[in-house]
Amino acid sequence: MSDFGVGAWVFALALVAFIVVTTIGFVRRDRQMKRMQSLMDADTVSLPGWTEGETVRLLSSAEQPGFYTLRPRFLSKIETIAFHHLKRAVPQHEVLAHVRLIDLFQLTAAGEDEKWLEAFRLIAYLDVSFVVCDGDTVIIAVVDLENPGAITNERMTRLQQAKKLALRTAQVRCVTFDPMHPPTEQELRQMVLEPETMVA
Repeated sequence: MSDFGVGAWVFALALVAFIVVTTIGFVRRDRQMKRMQSLMDADTVSLPGWTEGETVRLLSSAEQPGFYTLRPRFLSKIETIAFHHLKRAVPQHEVLAHVRLIDLFQLTAAGEDEKWLEAFRLIAYLDVSFVVCDGDTVIIAVVDLENPGAITNERMTRLQQAKKLALRTAQVRCVTFDPMHPPTEQELRQMVLEPETMVA
């Protein structure tokens, strides 16, 4: 067989292999998308749907006058009081407000399996009132305000349970208190800081 004939066969085989690999990739991607959609449909805490061209649509919507308006204040009045109370209790630490769990935690499971998606969905829309960090932004504790009036239905109860489970799983120091009946600054300081990190 001539060199030309061998080269043609090699090219043909390479082309067939490329087509097979590409087809398998598309099939796997389609299966993953369907599996992700089924997972999102299975729970009330789901990721928002995303379709082709969604970014363009959102950008065009954002250009409409008055589409976004600034909130009157970042924290409610009671949250502001609690924030300053916490700042006075731990003056040498950083206090961050309204921190999402998805920014607080890192997911350790593989990025494409069902367990990862389930773990992501569990915390995607949950946040905590405050996060206390040291000067290097190392997380010291989470402070969450108790608000029984906000739990109005079974879904809210489930979300609160999911938050507590995530915090307990991450083994982060978690402090909760009623903002209408807060602890003293000294009590709050002791609740938030480990004994060895407390500064006299």
